[in-house]
Amino acid sequence: MGCCNLRLARCNLRLRGVAGAAAAMLFTSVTALAQTFLGPTPYLGKNDSPFVASIDAGTTFLETFEGGALATPGVSASAGSVIGPGGLTDSVDADDGTIDGSGTNGHSFFSGGGSTGITFTFDAGVLGALPTQVGIVWTDGDGTTLFEAFGPSGFPLGQIGPVAIAVPPNSGETAEDRFFGVTNPAGISAIRISNSSGGIEVDHLQYGIFGATPPPPIAVIPVPTISETALLLLVLLAAVAAWRRLAARRNERR
Repeated sequence: MGCCNLRLARCNLRLRGVAGAAAAMLFTSVTALAQTFLGPTPYLGKNDSPFVASIDAGTTFLETFEGGALATPGVSASAGSVIGPGGLTDSVDADDGTIDGSGTNGHSFFSGGGSTGITFTFDAGVLGALPTQVGIVWTDGDGTTLFEAFGPSGFPLGQIGPVAIAVPPNSGETAEDRFFGVTNPAGISAIRISNSSGGIEVDHLQYGIFGATPPPPIAVIPVPTISETALLLLVLLAAVAAWRRLAARRNERR
């Protein structure tokens, strides 16, 4: 009996192991099928983003770095900083107000370690939930470019590339700028973009909730102007005077 019980216990353990592995494989397969990668596609301004409708609706943040910092909420960068206008700056073309083939008059986000890349991590606590759509525009670097995305708990969702999109020289030309993005209904915890050599420059970080309802418009209570207020006071005074005259006449009749 003892031997049979031991065999039965071992069999149960094996079955549990098989079930656990199957569940893990199912979770991995479902997660892998849920996401959609976008790009690389040419990008000269906000209107080239596949998320432009939700950006305009206010449900997707767009960080252009034109304020001189990474200032949109709920996101942090593993490396790099904002750089301003200069001969080597490669901002998104439209950020300086003109699409003219040059990004030297705008701002971008730069890191000297292109092979390590830049990881943008999203904070569900600040945002209320993980974003379900994220994008970034690669504007400059050398070698080949790789875009990676990660789901909840850092689960790898997949990647785009490496792709060969870099075109020398590195002096602000915008024809090579490319959008990389991903959507995932379960959420996106981070993205990483890198290129195999040199530094890396990116712009137009965008992230939000796919299909979210735009915030309701703020009700505006009209405030009367000084002339309107004065007119209202005159009407009230006239009404008071008329009431007093009517009351005086009634008293006289009595």
